[in-house]
Amino acid sequence: MNAPLLTTPRVEPFFFDAEPGTRFSLYHAPNPQAAPRGAILYVHPFAGELGRTRRMAALQARAFAELGYAVLQIDLFGCGDSCGEFNAGRWQIWHEDLALAAAWLAERDSGPLTLWGLRLGGLLALDAAARLDVRRVLLWQPFMSGRACINQFLRLSEQLHDPAPGAPRSTAALRAQLAVHGAIEVGGFEVAVPLVKAIDACDAAHVVLPRCAVHWFAHGGPAPAKVGAGAARLGERWARAGAALHFHPLDGAPLWHGAGELDLPGLRAATTRLFSGDPA
Repeated sequence: MNAPLLTTPRVEPFFFDAEPGTRFSLYHAPNPQAAPRGAILYVHPFAGELGRTRRMAALQARAFAELGYAVLQIDLFGCGDSCGEFNAGRWQIWHEDLALAAAWLAERDSGPLTLWGLRLGGLLALDAAARLDVRRVLLWQPFMSGRACINQFLRLSEQLHDPAPGAPRSTAALRAQLAVHGAIEVGGFEVAVPLVKAIDACDAAHVVLPRCAVHWFAHGGPAPAKVGAGAARLGERWARAGAALHFHPLDGAPLWHGAGELDLPGLRAATTRLFSGDPA
């Protein structure tokens, strides 16, 4: 893989050589006038949420770089501008992509590593934290259950268009269709059974985290107490392995799926404030 040459703080696009193919990435060099703070690896969300939140993630990455962090955004295999069709994406390949990206960052910054995940990327980041040497995990509105993510993805088929007469409407019926045909397309994104099974099997309650800090930012929506209670239960589980959860509730209930760009300035500002210090 070809590394970008660093001269002044900037955003450098490049491609990783990986198996299979290549991965598109953006490297945000740390501000040379700020004290080095370590590295941050971004784990993007699933399917259409990647495109909707790309600008928001880039703005946050630049804010991190200004603070002195080295930040890498990578499009996982089959996603965004990386090689491969979306229906060829696999959970294990995405793990391998993150391991490759973390090693690349470690060659350029010897500081502690933060995994930063958005939505399903948050669950993938938690799953990867058990395999990588991380100091901190940053979660933005994460799915704590892979099955819940897939169910929401399947329900979009009803919201995006009117199904043909006789077409399956319930999540169970759509899952049955997926099992029969081996793949299903929703909103231009086709997922195959192997990826769905792997995502379904991932649950934050069963992730064994290393000793690290977990900062979880979430909009409570119509049931903030329920979200907070769920976070508390997970925090108790993770504490047994030495991981410390810090839950940061936010007001509102943004619409993550749909058309158009999504930006949440309040989420970005709260995150920047936290990382301006030295979050444990």
